[in-house]
Amino acid sequence: MRAEPIASRLYAQTVVEHERRLPAAGEVLVAAGEQVESGRVIARCQERGPLRVVDAAEQLGIARDALPQYLRVRLGQEVQEGQALAAGGFMGWRAALAPVAGRVAGIAAGRIFLEETPRPIELRANLPGQVIRVLPGRGAVIRALVSRVVGIWGAGGEGYGPLVLRSAAPTESLHWISIDLACRGKIVVGGCCLDKRVLLRAARFRALGLVVGGLAEHLRAAALELGLVVVVTDGLGAVPMAGPVFDLLAAHEGDEALAAGGRGEPVARLPELVIPLGAVRGPVHVAPDRPLAVGDRVRVTRAPYLGATGCVLAVVEAEGEVWARVSLDDDETVVVAYRNLERLG
Repeated sequence: MRAEPIASRLYAQTVVEHERRLPAAGEVLVAAGEQVESGRVIARCQERGPLRVVDAAEQLGIARDALPQYLRVRLGQEVQEGQALAAGGFMGWRAALAPVAGRVAGIAAGRIFLEETPRPIELRANLPGQVIRVLPGRGAVIRALVSRVVGIWGAGGEGYGPLVLRSAAPTESLHWISIDLACRGKIVVGGCCLDKRVLLRAARFRALGLVVGGLAEHLRAAALELGLVVVVTDGLGAVPMAGPVFDLLAAHEGDEALAAGGRGEPVARLPELVIPLGAVRGPVHVAPDRPLAVGDRVRVTRAPYLGATGCVLAVVEAEGEVWARVSLDDDETVVVAYRNLERLG
């Protein structure tokens, strides 16, 4: 058995190609080669609303085949929210009102079908960089120089804003009282999240996202339900954030970053946190994935040393498996299966 290349989950400096895509066909507003800022609108479209069904016959108390004589609208007509679609009735005057603004898309079997007014959608770059490819009618791919942390679990779509630390150390759990109004519009960083009140307050104070080393397993459903952008970097449970990851994020406190939970439309991807470092000027060396070597910084991904970080002292093969001898940051030296390690940087 040989040592296979291992992908890093922490990049102090790398180049990403960030695809931004509309949920429906629309208009692209940038061209290949353009430099864009994070807030630049690069594409836009009109997203069709859902079909609403108004049971007018039931609301008026009339026979379903009698609805045409009570109609106040016609097929294809644009209507406003609260406008009477049909009025009258067998038991005195009643009205069936439009629940939303839209267009009358159909009338059948005593029901009126409304298509909501299309909603305008503007797609922003979300990262400063260079447009390297246009996706006709859909969006663009943006190339940027960044620091990048790849997570192991995530929730929500994307949030772009400044980083704010709410844990003093990678081993410190977030306390609900530390999530306050100052977190509004920011990406909150903490060692781990074990308290549902942290999620509730992050949603209440409209934090853009939450980046933690660990998340209590029972909080996953709450994170998804609240619609928060959450990036878990190290593991589920009371798992601290890896020291090198915490140090990188602490060094960038106050800087703009993109937190992506990996569950947004139209394509699911790995959760990640990306911190822009500026425009890509000239060639940037990005080391390819490779087998672990002596001196590499690593993190252990399985018990009993889950979450521990250290330095590789040796890589050996024994009993048909590849192992690594690792000097942990607490000065303990351990032997770990190669497959249970990931590179940091």
